[in-house]
Amino acid sequence: MAEVTEILCPICHKPNLRRAKFCQHCGHDVVLNNDRPTDRRRYVITRIVKRGGQGAVYEGIDQDGQVYAIKEMLDRFADPNERAEAVERFNAEAELLQRLRHPRIPRVYSHFTDEGRHYLTMDFIRGEDLEQIIEREGRIDEQRVLRWADEICDVLGYLHGKGFIYRDMKPSNVMIEPSGDVKLIDFGIAKLFKPTERGTQIGTPGYAPPEQYQGLATPQSDVYALAATLHHLLTGRDPTQEMPFSFPPARTLVPTISERTSAALERALQKVPADRFATMDEFRAALIPARQPQPVQVQVSRPASPRAPAAPAAARPAGQTPSAASVSPPRPRPPIFADPPISIQGGGAASSASTRRSAPPATVSPVQPPPSPTTSSRSRLGGQIVLSLILLGLIALTLFSGYVIVTRPAWAAPVIELILGNSGSLSGELQTIEYELEATVPVGTSNRELLEVFRTMYQERVQRELGNQAQINPNVPISYVGTPTEIARDGDQITYRARLTGTVWVTAP
Repeated sequence: MAEVTEILCPICHKPNLRRAKFCQHCGHDVVLNNDRPTDRRRYVITRIVKRGGQGAVYEGIDQDGQVYAIKEMLDRFADPNERAEAVERFNAEAELLQRLRHPRIPRVYSHFTDEGRHYLTMDFIRGEDLEQIIEREGRIDEQRVLRWADEICDVLGYLHGKGFIYRDMKPSNVMIEPSGDVKLIDFGIAKLFKPTERGTQIGTPGYAPPEQYQGLATPQSDVYALAATLHHLLTGRDPTQEMPFSFPPARTLVPTISERTSAALERALQKVPADRFATMDEFRAALIPARQPQPVQVQVSRPASPRAPAAPAAARPAGQTPSAASVSPPRPRPPIFADPPISIQGGGAASSASTRRSAPPATVSPVQPPPSPTTSSRSRLGGQIVLSLILLGLIALTLFSGYVIVTRPAWAAPVIELILGNSGSLSGELQTIEYELEATVPVGTSNRELLEVFRTMYQERVQRELGNQAQINPNVPISYVGTPTEIARDGDQITYRARLTGTVWVTAP
C-alpha cells in the first residue's frame, strides 16, 4: 500500500496533512475513537467510498497503518428517548457482529460514538458486488451462480445458528473478491438510526418475502430472499421491476437452466414460509448435488518385524487441511428462570436463546405456464400499486409511550389473502403483550444486564403461556413500560419489579 500523506476530515471531508490532529478548514478533530474510546485503536479517514443522507462508508487506517472500512451512521433523532433506544440497539447489534467469526463475513473490530456520530470499523473488502457484475455481464451461467450460492448458503446457515436473521439478501450485499471468494456485507445496522424505519426492517422490495412486510423475519425469510437473488442472477429478470412476489419458473425463462435448480428456486420462492425449505442447509442440498467422497490411496510400508506395529495415529487424507474458519468460544448458557420471583446467581447478563422450529414438510407447487414475454406498462403500474398498498397497509407503526406497536388493519386482510393465499400457515395476529415480572440480581448489575434478564424472562413467559408457536417479533425490542422498581434487598441481592411490553405473533387456534 502507498504511503498515506493526506487524511480527510470526518465532518467537512476536506484534506489535511497526515500528521494533523485538527482540520485546518473547519477546526474539528480528525482522529476517530478518541472522544469516548472503546479500545486502543485510533482511526483517520483516507478516502470516501460511498456517501448518502444517512452517513458514509470510508476507507481509513489506524495508528499502525492497518486498512479498515469505516461505516458512519448519522443520528437523525429529535426525541432523546428514541435516540437512547437506537444507541442501545446499535451497541447491542455491534457487539453481536464483533463476536461473529466466519471467513465470508468481514470482521468487525470497533464500534464507537465520536462527536455525535456512530461508527463501525471492519475489514476492507476489495472487489465488486453481484449487482455490478450482473449490470455488466447480464445473466450469469448456472455453474458460476451455484458456486456463489454454495458459499452464501454456508454463511447464512452460520448466522442462523447464531440466532441472527440477515433480512436483506440482495445482489448488492454480496461482494466477490479478486480471488473469487464471496463476502456478505451490510448487515443493516444503519437502519437503527432512521426514525421512519424504527422497529422494523422490511428488506428490499422485490427480494424481501411477504412476511417481512408484516414485521416478521425467520430463517425461511432469508431462504426466500436468497432464492430471489439467484433467480435474478440466472435469468437476468430484475424482481424490483416486476410485479411483487412473482417469479416464473427459471427454466421457462432460460431453458438451459437445470430442472434441479429451477425446482429448488420455485420451492424456496413460495409465498407462505412453511411451503419453503425449513433451513438454509435444506435449500443448499436441493440446489447443489451432494459431493461424492473421493477414494483415498494410502501406501502402507511392510513392517521390518513380523510383530504387529503399534496403532498408528489417525491420518488425514492427502491434500485435506483443517478449516480456515476460526471457531468462536462457546457462549455461556442463559440462566433458567422459574416462576417469579427469580434469583440469579452470578453477575453476568442473561443471554436469550432463539427457539428454532421445524416447519411442516413443504410441497412444490405445480409449474405455472410461462408468462408473456413482454410486461405491459399497465401490469407494471399494478405491481407498483400493490407494493404501495403492502408498504402502507401491512405495517402500521403506532408510537405509544415511546414503543412501537405493529398492527395489521382489518382493511388489509384482502391484500394479505391475495399475497399469501388461503393457507393457514400464517393464520394469526400480531399482539402487543405486557407482563409484570420480578427478578433478583446481584448488587452491581448494570442497567443493560438487568434489561437482558427481564427480556429473557419475558421470552420464557411467552413460551410458557402461549406455546412454542408464538413468535416474538425480533425487529421490535422488548422494552420497559416505565422503569424497574427495587422492591427488596437481601445482602448482595436486589429484587426488581418491572413491566415489559413486546410484539408477539400469536397463531390462531
